Amino acid sequence: MWIKALKAFLAGLLFLYIQILAMSALTIGNIVPLILLPWLIATVWKHPQEISLPVVFLIGLMYDTQLPETFGMHALLFCLLAVLINTLRIPFEQDSVVAKLIAIGSSNLVFALLSMLGFGISWGFDSKLYWLSLAAFFYNLIFSLLVFAIMQLISHLRLVVVNE
Repeated sequence: MWIKALKAFLAGLLFLYIQILAMSALTIGNIVPLILLPWLIATVWKHPQEISLPVVFLIGLMYDTQLPETFGMHALLFCLLAVLINTLRIPFEQDSVVAKLIAIGSSNLVFALLSMLGFGISWGFDSKLYWLSLAAFFYNLIFSLLVFAIMQLISHLRLVVVNE
């Protein structure tokens, strides 16, 4: 169990570094795509809640060190999304594509709404916040679908070594 938790944590660190170092290059209109959402969905889908919830919380706290004004908000949002995704995946099969699409869409929607609420409480609600939240939802949804599809493709690849 510790090895699975360590693998999930190291994968989270890899995605966190990619998020911090490379995702700012894909910014459109002050919206940075969040690559941690597809990682979160894949981690919760693959691991039991005893492993995924602490890992998601720690990666969320590490990501929050980049945004000290709202420290703890992403850790809380990631934990709430992990519980939501875990609840959504229970009635479906493990490899159900429809269930994964529902999880991606609903987690992006919940993340957009809750982050809009958190930022609105911190800095006030105005029309710019609403438009940025709506644009961030669609941008993150498209990006999440793309990254999750790439992650699924990579996870199904096999390396075959033939000795002749």
